[in-house]
Amino acid sequence: MTRILIVADDLTGGNGCAAGFTRSGLRAATLRADASASEIGTHLDAYDALVVTTDSRHLPAERAAAAVTAVLDAGWPADLVCSRADSTLRGNFGAEAEAVITGVRARGRRAVGLCMPAFPTADRQTVHGLQLLGGTRLEHTELAHDVRSPMTSSSVAEALRKDTHLSTLGIDLAAVTGPRSALVDRIRTLLSEDPDVIIADALTEAHLRDVAKAAVEADPEVMWVGIDPGPGSLAIARAMGAQGAAGAPPLLAIAGSATELTQAQLQRVLGERPTTIVRPVPRAEDSAVPDVEATAAEVSAAVRRARAGEIVLLASVVHPEDVRELSDAESDALPEALGRIAARVVSAHAVSTHDGPATDAGPGPAIGGLYTTGGDITTSVLAALGAVGMEIDEEVVPLAAAGALVGGPWAGLPIVTKGGLVGDAGTALACLDHLSGMVRMRTRLLQSRAAQTTARRPAPDSPARKDTP
Repeated sequence: MTRILIVADDLTGGNGCAAGFTRSGLRAATLRADASASEIGTHLDAYDALVVTTDSRHLPAERAAAAVTAVLDAGWPADLVCSRADSTLRGNFGAEAEAVITGVRARGRRAVGLCMPAFPTADRQTVHGLQLLGGTRLEHTELAHDVRSPMTSSSVAEALRKDTHLSTLGIDLAAVTGPRSALVDRIRTLLSEDPDVIIADALTEAHLRDVAKAAVEADPEVMWVGIDPGPGSLAIARAMGAQGAAGAPPLLAIAGSATELTQAQLQRVLGERPTTIVRPVPRAEDSAVPDVEATAAEVSAAVRRARAGEIVLLASVVHPEDVRELSDAESDALPEALGRIAARVVSAHAVSTHDGPATDAGPGPAIGGLYTTGGDITTSVLAALGAVGMEIDEEVVPLAAAGALVGGPWAGLPIVTKGGLVGDAGTALACLDHLSGMVRMRTRLLQSRAAQTTARRPAPDSPARKDTP
């Protein structure tokens, strides 16, 4: 787990920064400016990214730097430390960045600031080292008349050098948008001149990602310090390979319907979402009924290999050539076998329910939720799992219901189910996307409860941080 510590000069901006990390699949939290050193350390262990506010935007530069240093002292060691700065360069933009860089260097690391202040979704751009708001220089906007921090310049370098001794070099848009190898070489050249901060132009989030990847590649030994409103630091974290401690688990989809509509739906899913398909292992030659143990083993192996949020699809019919005539006996036996397969896989991999741990899951990821298509299949799956029914939350589309299992050891497990002739070619995709959202929210809830439990554990008394030495 990558330890990411972000120091923000105000709570609103810190919350926005944390929200960006959360949208990318990382668990993030913000702490108030009066959080104690022990609280910072505890929550840094509990979350993928921790934003600690200092309420220092309008403090004198020396006090702002001291507040930032106190947060760094409390949160060290960290793999990535960022100075969350205002997207319009207000406040102690340079002093707080210098405090982080100096603090990291004092701990024996080569720290270089990577300042990417562009915030594309908020209409902030950086061009030729100038920060623009909607394409306009800051001093030509209403920010020029800001009561507490009137803007007289759009120069990012000037903002960094104010009240500091920081040296800066820049990467212009031509290099950012050029070949990847040339961008890496450009950063290596700049690093050879030993700057304190490298400023990068950017118009889009793709530009931020490109610069971050190139920076990490240019010198893996450098500890890059993010200096930006949030998107730039997120790009650095991703370039470093940061992943959530526990992402959303894979989904198990079971399709028993052989209708042409179901085939079209499954083909869309396979083509447009990360999906591993498992074909049932027949229990006998020329049998349409799967061998429960063998097929469950194949599905479990696919679940173990699955990435976070990936779909593991058990289906025998995806294309017209897969269709075969079933005898009455096979028609009766097929749903029951698929239900037993689902029960075995869920028993090995199901995530804990909201009522408590549901299983000591085997190796590999848990299953976050179920998708079933075909009424007979759904009935058999519920019965095999010991569920007496479903708690219905809503309809994804008419006759496609989303909810959770009721009763049995897996009560609370999310499920979306639909009939074989329900919807259009995109309906299975919509159902699985809906299920994925349910699972992400449920996973975050369980993780947050665990994190809060960890945070409530008794810790040695620690005084609140001070803004001044």
